[in-house]
Amino acid sequence: MKYKKKLITLFMIIASLTGFNSLYSVLTMSQYKPDSYFQKPYFTQDYFTDISCIFSGGFANSAYNNNNNKVAFLQQFGTEDLLKKFVDTTLPSNNIESFGQGLLSGNFHLREIILSSYKNIVRGFFIEGSTAIQDLSINNIDVNFVQTAVPLSQEQLIYLERLQQKLPKSMNQAGMFTTAFYAGYHATYSNFTHLDFIDFQIKTGMMSPQAMYDTNQSLVQFPFIQNINFGYPVIATATIGILDWMTIGCNGAVIPWQKAMGTIPMNNSFSQNNLLMPESGVAFLQRGPLFSTSIYFEADHIHQGYSTIIAYCYTRNCSYTITPIDTINIQKALVNESQLLNAWSLGSVYVQFDIDFACETTPSAPVLSVFCHIPVAGQLCTETNIFGGSCSLQVSYAF
Repeated sequence: MKYKKKLITLFMIIASLTGFNSLYSVLTMSQYKPDSYFQKPYFTQDYFTDISCIFSGGFANSAYNNNNNKVAFLQQFGTEDLLKKFVDTTLPSNNIESFGQGLLSGNFHLREIILSSYKNIVRGFFIEGSTAIQDLSINNIDVNFVQTAVPLSQEQLIYLERLQQKLPKSMNQAGMFTTAFYAGYHATYSNFTHLDFIDFQIKTGMMSPQAMYDTNQSLVQFPFIQNINFGYPVIATATIGILDWMTIGCNGAVIPWQKAMGTIPMNNSFSQNNLLMPESGVAFLQRGPLFSTSIYFEADHIHQGYSTIIAYCYTRNCSYTITPIDTINIQKALVNESQLLNAWSLGSVYVQFDIDFACETTPSAPVLSVFCHIPVAGQLCTETNIFGGSCSLQVSYAF
């Protein structure tokens, strides 16, 4: 028994250090990226354990605006009022005198690792836990006037140069995006005449807020709402085996969010700014529910251990609402006019290739995967192309 416990501990340590994955646990979809994994039913074998890791990276030079059109990154929310107070510190904070309208520009880079493990108990019930670590960077930040037929004055050019010097050239946010715990049930039915099998799974749990740290932020804000709310996801998946090697499936998830309080950037003025906002305040943030669904086709073990998945995924998050604590000096109606708080959506194509090294003599061999997630449509979200790989290790033991 002691030898078994030591062996199990060794497996878990090796998996954590080297990155083993089959990760279908944390919902990491957000305003700046699609999911880095794909939800589908798990293996139903009693006492089966999967120890997993996904590592991925992404980049974006463009985004989708409120009209579903593709624009340059940081321009999805439209023009910004270039206020004189941004460069003239002698002006009062409520001064909204502008020297013109401008557009921000930049590019976005993402790195992510997700660690996860699920454990089958008995009779189809399982428990699961995972965490997602992200590193987000916005580089080459700049601002320029919107082109007009009216010539620019010397004063405008001087103000613009001073503003460009004041803007950070890059911003970074890194840390834990969320940690989630789940409990669920799954079942496989195989007594059919014309079908190979039907797999079904449902799970629910809790997702924590982020614990991420910012650097190089000044009056430019990140172009997405931070993950500061507790979430309570409900996820269901189903797969139908048409042939020995062909399956089709679908999944769906809904996440209601708990109201949270934090220090939030707020535009408490009549300017139309969404990203150039030096002001912030303590407020309650009520995030609208998130809905996600996908349909997929899987060619399972088409040649030896090779498999592939092709899917279309769609995610929509309803609008956010800010309720300031200081209702005397901060107007709720004004701060909620920001397009950052509007509903956003993202549609993307997902492609994954797997190779399973397990066989009768080595049933606990790892499964390696490579995948990509390509956005094809969206609203008020970043067009981030995700590429990554994963590895998972399966073991079977009883407590």
